[in-house]
Amino acid sequence: MFNFSIFTKNIFLTTILSIILFACSNYKSNEKKCNEEENEFSQVVEIPRHNDTTLTLKYDCCFYVTTEIFYPPDSQQINGCILMLHGWNLPAMEWCEKTDFCSKALKKGYVLIIPNYSKSNYILEIYPETNPDYVKYPTLTWIMETHIPYIQEELGLLLHGQNTHIAGISTGARGATLLAYYKPEIFKSVASLSGDFNITAMQDEYLYYAFLGQYKNFPERWKRECFAYDVKNYKRPTYIGHGKADKVSPVEQSIAMYDSIVKNHQSLKVIGNFPENAQHNYDYWRSETDNILNFFDECSEKGRK
Repeated sequence: MFNFSIFTKNIFLTTILSIILFACSNYKSNEKKCNEEENEFSQVVEIPRHNDTTLTLKYDCCFYVTTEIFYPPDSQQINGCILMLHGWNLPAMEWCEKTDFCSKALKKGYVLIIPNYSKSNYILEIYPETNPDYVKYPTLTWIMETHIPYIQEELGLLLHGQNTHIAGISTGARGATLLAYYKPEIFKSVASLSGDFNITAMQDEYLYYAFLGQYKNFPERWKRECFAYDVKNYKRPTYIGHGKADKVSPVEQSIAMYDSIVKNHQSLKVIGNFPENAQHNYDYWRSETDNILNFFDECSEKGRK
């Protein structure tokens, strides 16, 4: 004879177990479409083709920003563009050299823009308290107001309406999300790997107080230098990856970013991937190549030329 009470209990236990497993999962997705409620990119702007080139632009007195530009093979249609931001003081081209990200992106038809910002920490401005060793490196404001317009003028890239995406590793991930926050009209989606989000939770981190001064003296400055306190105005679909074995940047930073964006934007596509044994290195970043490129494919407007 069928025992309804046992059946009901089993259903209840299965449901609870499913909830627990989902909550503890390393991979999280809100299953939304990239532009579910957006129309600002309804008309796709063509990305012009040029030869591979290097652009050089002077910042301040003592530092020149070099930017490598790579185009897909002539036989491959241009399907989009990716601005790639390296980690703090890492060689700009190392992401290409130590992983297959660039080769796979080019085969998919993406133009690659790879600037060398060296030891930039993507702060909005240089402060009186900024360590003198770091004042010569580009600020986020300079990147937005000078460098991006320069690339737009020289090569017709990073224009509103193009299939442009941005990806960053480590400090470059912080830069990627900040640029997407301030320039959502340029970037259709973002990939952040092993980055920081709410820097006010990292008051003892040298790379922040060396640029901003001590938190206890300038709390409002620190809050202004991240978007954690204004997530409601963050508008771009985002892929967030971070290894749980990371000893450089705490994984809690990326988990908090995922949770905050999802909470404030229930219709925005956000994916979080937090593998258990992944560290802060190119082995991990290489493992995310296909995930990121597939995410960018999904967030590129169709009907492109």
